[in-house]
Amino acid sequence: MTKETLNTKTFGQLFTIYTQAFLQNRSIDDLGMTRLQAMALRNVFENSGMTMTQLAQVIGISSSQLTRLVATLEERGLVARKRNPENRRVVNVYRTEKGAALVKGHLDLTENRLAGYLTRLDAADQEKLIAYMRGSIELMVKAGIIDPEIVTRLEK
Repeated sequence: MTKETLNTKTFGQLFTIYTQAFLQNRSIDDLGMTRLQAMALRNVFENSGMTMTQLAQVIGISSSQLTRLVATLEERGLVARKRNPENRRVVNVYRTEKGAALVKGHLDLTENRLAGYLTRLDAADQEKLIAYMRGSIELMVKAGIIDPEIVTRLEK
């Protein structure tokens, strides 16, 4: 096995572990929606007014899938779609108060769950973990795995 193959395999395993840890600590069972619906809602929460095209690209699904997904969120009163007044062919998606409250509550729940885990580490280890995670994100942006736009939006 070449070093490049070993690195790729190791990265794939580590990436899977990170993903599983993330998903376990961000339970969507309480939200009563699919992971894609939760991703769409979170993205609209962070960037209210984004176009349907932008939203489809960010979460990595087709426009037709997104149309059905957003229709479901809209029926629940979590988002609202409006035609762009400057270009009637463009549809923008906006967060609603109900959707914003749901996302905020879920973010608080996730942060509280993670805070409980972090109490197992002393302050120095917490700082190390944060530094390693930031470094990982920077390298994944550099490699093209993470879109820098996402990082910029989340840091706001």
